[in-house]
Amino acid sequence: MRLFRLRSLRLQTLLRLPALILIAVVLVGLHARAVHAQTGGIDSDPADAGTGGKNTIDGKIFVRGGDRLQHRAKVQLRGMYAGEMFMFSDDIGAFTFRRLKGGTYTLIVDAGEEFEKASETVEIIEPARRREDPGVTVQVTVFLEMKRSAKTPVGTIDAAAGAVPDKAKDLYKQAVESSKPGDRKKAIDQLKQAIAIYPNFMTALNELGVQYMNLKDWDKASESLQAAIKLGPEAFYPRLNYGILLVQMKNYKGAAAELQIAVQKDGTSATAFLYLGRALVRLANFDGAEAALKKTVSIGGPEAIEAHRYLGAVYMEARDATRAADELEKYLELAPKAKDADQIRAMIKDLRAQASAKPH
Repeated sequence: MRLFRLRSLRLQTLLRLPALILIAVVLVGLHARAVHAQTGGIDSDPADAGTGGKNTIDGKIFVRGGDRLQHRAKVQLRGMYAGEMFMFSDDIGAFTFRRLKGGTYTLIVDAGEEFEKASETVEIIEPARRREDPGVTVQVTVFLEMKRSAKTPVGTIDAAAGAVPDKAKDLYKQAVESSKPGDRKKAIDQLKQAIAIYPNFMTALNELGVQYMNLKDWDKASESLQAAIKLGPEAFYPRLNYGILLVQMKNYKGAAAELQIAVQKDGTSATAFLYLGRALVRLANFDGAEAALKKTVSIGGPEAIEAHRYLGAVYMEARDATRAADELEKYLELAPKAKDADQIRAMIKDLRAQASAKPH
């Protein structure tokens, strides 16, 4: 029964995945990112026609420094088609505008008296598509600045407006721009300059850790991310990125501990749940891995594709050939061009044969 042994060649092949693109978890300050995907979350008002399109703006609100907003905020949407629409975020700063036409929109976030109002410009560019194709989902992160009279929350050292010198902020923004075309070394130099000006710049330390991760300089990445966590123990992104780093370093026990904290801070992060599931699989905690991976699938997005692959491994270890084959078939349905697709098809064939041979 070599098929079901964790150390079998086939299961190891199944678990051998390329690293996800780390830019998906980088804390990019003031920029929106367009992706082709169905938005996650619950549609609170299916009858709302929006502006008559198929597109979605999916947003999250953070306090400058990395913490999620911990109460509801009013979010306005302005545009040529929108006129002026508004909604309220949920209790952790998440909001979604659905059924939008392509075009330029402005988001305005009002989180109450202690924060400055924040605005973001969002471009929805519609490529040529068939009528039945889904729309574009634009993911937006909005950062709030606290008013100068407001007190700085514990754990957000650089959150208060004015705490970070303008020169350090400018260098951070330049580093983000440098990293986009892949100039990691230039970005690292700019981030180091920003941190030299303001050593408690948690957001810059987090970004520096991510840049080192992209260069596979694990030791320097670890040093930067641990420094960010020390400055902001309640912040989500440093915990997430450090957990991912520990997975890359094969420190699965440490990774699971960090990612458990991360998912407690943001229960909507498919990336956090996927990497938690990966770590728990390696620790042979298959019940925990199954729960984390199922959560990834329920949230959706590209991470859900990889979650099906890992669920296949979990069910193989549980000797449930039928469910393992089902998950791997779902994986190939969503990722038909996977490099090891032929190997996985052979694995599915063996699993189906195993299930058929099992007495009922």
